[in-house]
Amino acid sequence: MSRLTISLGVIFLTAAGLGACASAPPVDGPVKVQTVDIPVPAPCAPNLGREPAYPDTDQALAAAPDLFIQVKLLLAGRTLRIARDAQKTAALAACAGPSQGAP
Repeated sequence: MSRLTISLGVIFLTAAGLGACASAPPVDGPVKVQTVDIPVPAPCAPNLGREPAYPDTDQALAAAPDLFIQVKLLLAGRTLRIARDAQKTAALAACAGPSQGAP
């Protein structure tokens, strides 16, 4: 074998090898695009409104003429605080989502 034949054989094998590496594998049909929905936690910021003006402030209790009026102011403030606490509890329960214990 001549040197030219060997050189041409090496060049041919190299070209065939590189051509085989460069070819892409056959595709089985069109590519399908899928959308995956992932739940993302969102911050819960309920709007409770403004804090009520409580009637049992230090100034109002000091200005009350007698014990009866002071007790009325304290009871009115307690009633407002209980109602506000119920609002906050309901808002936090809504942020927490459904209860885990219920089937």
